[in-house]
This record gives sequence, C-alpha cells and structure tokens, in this order.
Amino acid sequence: MNPRTTLVLAVVAALLGAFVWLYEIEGEPQRRAAADDEKRIHPGLESGDVQSIALTTRDDVEARFERQDGRWRLVEPVSAPADAVALDAIAGALVNLPREGQVEDPHELEQYGLGDGARVVRFEIEDGSNRGIRIGRTTPVGGHRYVARLADDDVAYVASYRLNALDRNLLDLRDRRIFGFEVGDVVELRLAWPGASVALEREDEGDWRMTSPIPAQADAGTIRDLLSDLSFLRARSFVDEPDDRVAAASEERALEIRWREREAGGETSEVHEAWIGGSVGEEGLLLSGPEDRLYTIAPERLEDFERSVTAYRDKTLAEFEVGRARRVRIDFADESGDSETIRASLEGSGWTSEDLTLDPDAMADLVRELARLRASDIVAEEMGEAELASLGLAPPRVSIRVEDAAESDSDPVELARIALGRLDPERGVFARRIGSPTVFVLAPELAEDLPLSWAAFQESHAVPPRTSDALSENPGGSGAGPEAGTDDEEGGGAPGGPRPDPMEGVELR
Repeated sequence: MNPRTTLVLAVVAALLGAFVWLYEIEGEPQRRAAADDEKRIHPGLESGDVQSIALTTRDDVEARFERQDGRWRLVEPVSAPADAVALDAIAGALVNLPREGQVEDPHELEQYGLGDGARVVRFEIEDGSNRGIRIGRTTPVGGHRYVARLADDDVAYVASYRLNALDRNLLDLRDRRIFGFEVGDVVELRLAWPGASVALEREDEGDWRMTSPIPAQADAGTIRDLLSDLSFLRARSFVDEPDDRVAAASEERALEIRWREREAGGETSEVHEAWIGGSVGEEGLLLSGPEDRLYTIAPERLEDFERSVTAYRDKTLAEFEVGRARRVRIDFADESGDSETIRASLEGSGWTSEDLTLDPDAMADLVRELARLRASDIVAEEMGEAELASLGLAPPRVSIRVEDAAESDSDPVELARIALGRLDPERGVFARRIGSPTVFVLAPELAEDLPLSWAAFQESHAVPPRTSDALSENPGGSGAGPEAGTDDEEGGGAPGGPRPDPMEGVELR
C-alpha cells in the first residue's frame, strides 16, 4: 500500500477514535443529564434557586415559607422557624419533578382534576419570577398523578411518590427543635425550681463551678447532660393562640432556666431564658422558648432535668489514670478495735503483697473502681466526731491510699485517699475524702466492689489457702512440700522420711 495512503488512513482512524471517545464516551453523561433535564416539569432549576413556597398543607392550612438568611422560615399563617429538611425536600421535589408521560392535545382540564379544584403549589426563584404546578387526580392506569404548570395547560403525568414531600401537615413543616445552641458555648447557667435554685459558671479551664447556693466544685457530667437535653429538646405541638388552659399552665413554674453563651471574640451573649410550666391537658407541659414562643413538650421530658442542688455538686471521691497506680495501702478497723493492714504493689506479674497472697485480677478490678469512684449523694458538708462515728467514719472502718511510683528520691505521688464507713442497705456506703469535711454516700451496689471489712477483703481479693483435704485429693501435685503439711501429727512425716504404709492395720481375708 502506498505510504501516503497509509498515513491518511491512520489520521482518519485517529480522528474517528477521538470522536468516539469525546462524543460517545466522554459526552454520554452530559447528554444523559440534558435529556433528564428536558423531562423535568421545570427544567433548568436547582433546589437552591427556590426562595419561597406557598401551598395548602394536608390539614388544609394556607402556608407560606421563605428562605431568610439561608434558613427556611414559616411566614404565614404565623411567623416561626421551619423544618429545613422538610422544606429542602419540597424545593427539590418541585424543581426535579420528571414527567413519566405527556397527554397529547388535552381538553377540559377538569377531567384530569386540574381545573378550579386542583391543588396548587407556588414557588419563587432567585430572579424573582414565579413558578408553580397544579396537581390533579390519579391516572386510570399506572397510579400516576396528572400535573400541569401554572404557566400553561400542558398536561403531564408523574410518579405519585414524587409528590409525597408536598403532602405534609403544617406541624410537620415547622421546626420542632426549640433551642439551637451549642453545649460547649454555654458559660453561665442558672436553674430554679420550687423551693431551690442553683447558679453555675464555667471557668477558663473549662471546669464548672457552683456559685450559689454555696461555692463548690460542680458536676460537669450532669451539666453537660442537662444542656444537651435542652439543646435537642423537641416540641410536641405549638401554641399559637393561647387560651385559658395555657394561661393557667403558665402560672406554674416547674423549672426556670437562664444561660449565657460565649460568642466570637470572647464576649458573652445576652441572657437566654426558658421555663417549663404546668400541664395543658393531653398536649403535654407548657414551655416558653425563644422570642417568648410557646410550645408543649412530652411530660416525661421534665425528668431529663435534675432538680436538686446536690445533683449539680461534684461528688468525685477519687479520680486518676489507672495506669499510674503502683501502690495501694488499705487499713481495716472493726468495732472491737482490731486492725489489719494490706500493702500491695504492682509488679510485672500483677498486684502482689507480702502481707497476703492476692488475686491479681480482683485487685486490678478494685483499682479500676477506685480510679473513677463517685458518690450518689452528699450527706452533709461537715459533721462532728460523734456523728462521724455513727457512720463508721471516726475512726474509718476502711482507709484506702493509692500512690504513683516515686520518681528518683521524691516521695510517691498520692492519687487517692478515701475513708469508707458502714453500709446502710437503703442509702449505701458512707465515705469521705480524707482531709475533706464533706460526707458522701456511695450507691448500695458498690458495696459488692469495695472492701468494707478485712474478712470481706480476704474473701474477694485474696487467694484461698490450700487445705489438707485439697492436698489429699492431689498428693502428687504441686502442693506437696512445706505448705502441704510436715507435722508428724498430721501423718505427713518429716520431709524425706519414710511414708506410712497405707495398708497397715488392714486385715486380709
């Protein structure tokens, strides 16, 4: 073949390959997208273009929603935040609605349910132009719905499920989340309920402190849970037209909450307020939220908010990293004045002691329990010796000290030092931090995990000594030796001496 002809054919093949690649392969997604857009009732739009929506809700309320500062808001029949997810779904359904088919040369729109009785949904886009659709009856075959744009009388039909987002009650389109703050931004908090109140502040380091009714360290976990429950609280219903029942419920105050948040630049916000009042019948409890809007919430939600001063007090008796604990000393004393001491240290093989053969796993469990020991309640800020003695705390029935290993010549670091008293089956175990006057009570179930007496410690944390019965069942086992018994009176004989004949004294027949 002529080289020139070959070159021409090669160029043609290359151009053809490029055309196939660019048009048939690379261009396929664009053509598919263009075809899909052409099928839409409102082509060329994105859901973000929709700035307002007006429709009749399923419960026959004429409602209008607007996008304000990037957020959806209900503006008619009342002014209130709207559910962003639900409104975005409606906007998406309106602009992405595809035709399943077209009615050729339609006559008399009433036969398609698209006349005066049709359901109408209007929306406005960014350029200020108004769009909308009419929704008619179900098609005789296939279960589709007839629709038509407001701008013309062209009749199409669409898959019925694509209109589900438009079929909502007004309650479903309102934002049920009452508060929208971030828990970590709150720096001041005050709570009041019948008979008591508490004021709390977040320190610069992030810890919470109680400032009223007494200065004390606060329980950060309880505060965090309360703020989280408040932030995610959902309305059961909205009270737009207060009546006598609402007026009566608003006179009650089951709980009042005030808080401040830290804003950009370190400044604090204005005070935010909310309160939970009385019952409004089956609707639930009345709640006043932002902008003095009224809601109802489920009655059980009130139980999410602690209403006792001690609930917000820090009740930590001991807290340290488990890995730092290297030595534990426990002193036991009983009512008769007898005392016992156990000193344990963490070695390579686990927890050991020269005072007693320990169960390393049980001892490790005890240290883990001590590393996060928290009381369930506060008994008193301070007590006299007689009162402390009645609780088993003067002197303490059990004293526990946990230490870190010493560094070079320095003294060991004390990680925890607590005193345990007697067990009240109803209230729990009375306890103190040694050196602090506050008296706490531990939950009753902790009595199973903590050593409340020398006998209890031996039973739960020590390895039981081998008995003569156990040795007789395994005479050749590892228990043979000095601990297996060397007393002649026990029949064991001296080590290395002659063993008694087991058949001695047996008469043979």
